[in-house]
Amino acid sequence: MKRLFFIVLLVTMLSGCTLLDRHTTGGLQIITSEKPSSVFLDGQYLEKTPFIEKNLKPGTYPLRIEPDDPSLAPYETSITLRSGLLTVVTWKPERNPELSGGVVYEMEPLKNKKQAEVAFITVPDGAIIAFDELEKEFSPTTFPDLSEGEHTFEITLPSYETQKHTLNVVPGYRVQVRAKLAKLAGADAANLAQVTEEIVPPVEPVDAPVATKSASDSASTEKLVLIKPTNFFNEGVESLRVRNNPNTESATLGFAASGSSYPYLGESLGGWYKIRFEQKEGWVSSSFADVKN
Repeated sequence: MKRLFFIVLLVTMLSGCTLLDRHTTGGLQIITSEKPSSVFLDGQYLEKTPFIEKNLKPGTYPLRIEPDDPSLAPYETSITLRSGLLTVVTWKPERNPELSGGVVYEMEPLKNKKQAEVAFITVPDGAIIAFDELEKEFSPTTFPDLSEGEHTFEITLPSYETQKHTLNVVPGYRVQVRAKLAKLAGADAANLAQVTEEIVPPVEPVDAPVATKSASDSASTEKLVLIKPTNFFNEGVESLRVRNNPNTESATLGFAASGSSYPYLGESLGGWYKIRFEQKEGWVSSSFADVKN
């Protein structure tokens, strides 16, 4: 019998992506946090959760998880089943899609059989990934050249539930972690109250004279980028990483402290704002920054 390789999910049960005995089929395991659900793969009903099947045809399929409780929202995504590998889905259904969340674990072989890595994709984008004792990164991101064995990770984003798990990496494979984060109940109401408070304009007398702006007034009203709370600390200071280019693979220019503001250079690209940072041009994630006048 061939050796089994497992991802261990400490918050649920022993489960994971594994090398199967028969390399002509793929496997699928689905866990729905003790909320029984029907599993539909490519439109075909398979079984109720908790579900595991190791004899499925490899390929990319639409997956639908439909809770037995009609008050809970169903979940739809796309998964890839690979020969000899088990794909794992953990899902926590709630009353609407925004409050529901979970993780899809998929494995794929690497050309370098001695290399091991873990890649993260999150919804929403820009979540903070803390992986072991390595430097924290924003998703999407990849942690390469990992040692064989157990590793821990934590995914955080303000107003969303934290995902914290342990997994096992295997030489010759990449573990693809796709996390859909669940919004905390009441987060929208809190944000709406904050926004409403910010946008209430001051009341001016009807006959107030129109003021003319001087050059110094114009300079003082230039747009700024305000750095929001990130829950990411650099040398004890809550901060946001400033990148050389608008992507997570770019070099780090420095760290902007939460609550600080920087001149907005009038350019946004793919969820990033361009700012003036320490006499240089840099980019910050719009998930943790707002443009203010």
